Amino acid sequence: MKLTEKTFEALEYLQAHGGRATTEEMKTALGCEKIASITGRVNSLVKNNLAYREKVAVEGEEKPLTYVQLTDDGINFVQEEDEE
Repeated sequence: MKLTEKTFEALEYLQAHGGRATTEEMKTALGCEKIASITGRVNSLVKNNLAYREKVAVEGEEKPLTYVQLTDDGINFVQEEDEE
């Protein structure tokens, strides 16, 4: 499987940070202005069974936090090299 550059960047971030992060953390770390930029990347990871979303209610917060958690496949994923 070959991921786009931006999706792979999100996967690498998660792999380097314990396999779990909030979408807000990812947005900031990856230099995205809008959460929609992260949503598309996470959708691709979820579609490929490399991650899943988990909503966690936080006391005092209006909305739950959305965490992105790598699956075992996501933890062990290595990007395929381009064939020549």
